[in-house]
Amino acid sequence: MATLTIPYTFIPGTTAVAAEANGNFSAIKTFCEALAAGTNIDAGAITSGSLSATGVTAGSYTAANITVDSQGRLTAANNGSDGDQVVLSSQVFG
Repeated sequence: MATLTIPYTFIPGTTAVAAEANGNFSAIKTFCEALAAGTNIDAGAITSGSLSATGVTAGSYTAANITVDSQGRLTAANNGSDGDQVVLSSQVFG
């Protein structure tokens, strides 16, 4: 993971400068926002072993019925039937 750098160090018993304290908070905020955006995370830091199980069985699904949660994770999947398939005509693809 990327390293959080705090720009100012404070010494016990001395007066802290507000702008420096705010600078430290700003650095932390910027770092956390980058984490939330998906940056500041090293490649390979999140492995399949660290992901929560969703209950979906790995494999291929035919005419699949898929459920996705608000975080974009597949939470349910099952094979559909031929009646569930939508056939797109050439008019869709021009």
